[in-house]
Amino acid sequence: MNISVIISNFNGARYLPRLLDSLRQQLGVHLEILVVDRFSTDTSAAILAKYTEVRVLQEPPQTGLVCGYQVGADLASYDLLFFCNEDMWFEPDCLRLLGERIDLQRRIAAADGWHFQYDTGAFLHGATRFKRVKWAINSPHPRRSADFEVCLSAGDFTPFPCAGAFLIHRAIFRNLGGWDTQFFLDHEDIDLFIRAWQQGWRTVTVPQARIHHAVNASNNQTLSDLNVKVIERRYLSQRASLTIIALKYFSLRMLPLSLLVWPAVVVNNVLSRRWNFVIRDFYVLNEIFRRIPKALAFRRSNADQNHQSPGQNFFLDPSFTLQKRSEGQGKSGQGRLSE
Repeated sequence: MNISVIISNFNGARYLPRLLDSLRQQLGVHLEILVVDRFSTDTSAAILAKYTEVRVLQEPPQTGLVCGYQVGADLASYDLLFFCNEDMWFEPDCLRLLGERIDLQRRIAAADGWHFQYDTGAFLHGATRFKRVKWAINSPHPRRSADFEVCLSAGDFTPFPCAGAFLIHRAIFRNLGGWDTQFFLDHEDIDLFIRAWQQGWRTVTVPQARIHHAVNASNNQTLSDLNVKVIERRYLSQRASLTIIALKYFSLRMLPLSLLVWPAVVVNNVLSRRWNFVIRDFYVLNEIFRRIPKALAFRRSNADQNHQSPGQNFFLDPSFTLQKRSEGQGKSGQGRLSE
């Protein structure tokens, strides 16, 4: 089984040796490893030079995670693509177990492993299910929130994998148009897999494919060209992306409700007296307006798919709905697992 591994690295020197050693130890697969380095200023270059099998590419960090992923995907050689962050390591049969679940005849295009804390092994992320809520400020669909800690069986459908680490068939990835590179970080996986769902492609969960993840390791890195920290740029992008996803996929009937997500966030921050976030929320508007032209252009090009399968129905699909107690869910997920 041949797999192209595409790694986004931004000053991840402390994580690279364990990551690359765990890839060398994968069983039952032949790997091509591409590291998209984001102009790292630590010792990443020296570490990568010791792994002669690794191909190093360059992409500035301010363009965002999926721009880096896309650079690697464009140059990948194999039919299976495994995208991952630098702050991870994998148990020896992880990639093989993911690859064995891809089945194009059954319309299974992607596989999602389970995430555990980097050092302690504490459970972080299993399968995903949507649940009905009064109002969700972190979801494109304001009446549906995601639980990322649901314990399902291997091969059960999950709406989308965590973009931090998952495997997908390259032909399907390309047919879907690849990543929307206007996404900086967060919700890019929802965007890609709404498209997959609209075309009848599915993702499965693979509990035995164990991924160890140092969550949010890049948040305090500084984007030198912008002179801001990743977490600040990330906030603007993720908040804007909720609106952008609705503009790209939701029906006209659903759009007014979805467009209330931004003012709901502002009200929530005002009531919580988080004044620094209130200020950022108005910069989010600028981010939304900057991205609207391309979002509307995509909406026009995707009009047939949106008419047949409006994007809001992705969040209402019964096969993605949390069934209380019957699915043996784990701890109640309170928020999104971050890349």
